[in-house]
Amino acid sequence: MRKTAIVIALVLLGLATPAYGKSWINDQPALHRTSKPKTHSTRINCLPPGTGLNEVVSYGSNGHGNVTVQTKLAQLKARCRNRKLIDAKGREIRFHRPSCWGNPPADYLEIQQRENEELLKLQKTYTVIVFGCNPSIQ
Repeated sequence: MRKTAIVIALVLLGLATPAYGKSWINDQPALHRTSKPKTHSTRINCLPPGTGLNEVVSYGSNGHGNVTVQTKLAQLKARCRNRKLIDAKGREIRFHRPSCWGNPPADYLEIQQRENEELLKLQKTYTVIVFGCNPSIQ
């Protein structure tokens, strides 16, 4: 009985978890977890060249809350199929990088219009991840 009380005290204090391995009570096998809870893996090996998992897709305020490519792909439940990056719905994922300027060029409106048209065309067929501009350079 005393052994049981000690085990219960250790479990309550978080110093022992009888759910793994053998139980300390009567050396009986404890309930095993057959696997860890399923979480989406973002080990993606089919990213386009020049795109890294740690690149920032959108910026939060004061650098807090930045969303990375890895986070965005996890949200989309992305995976590789036939060397293409696809989302949970089976749509191919593409990346779009708009131009970002500290001091825009004279023809920036035409550039923005062309990029917006390209983005709309991509969005009709693909799931598109759009990179945001770093607010520290704008």
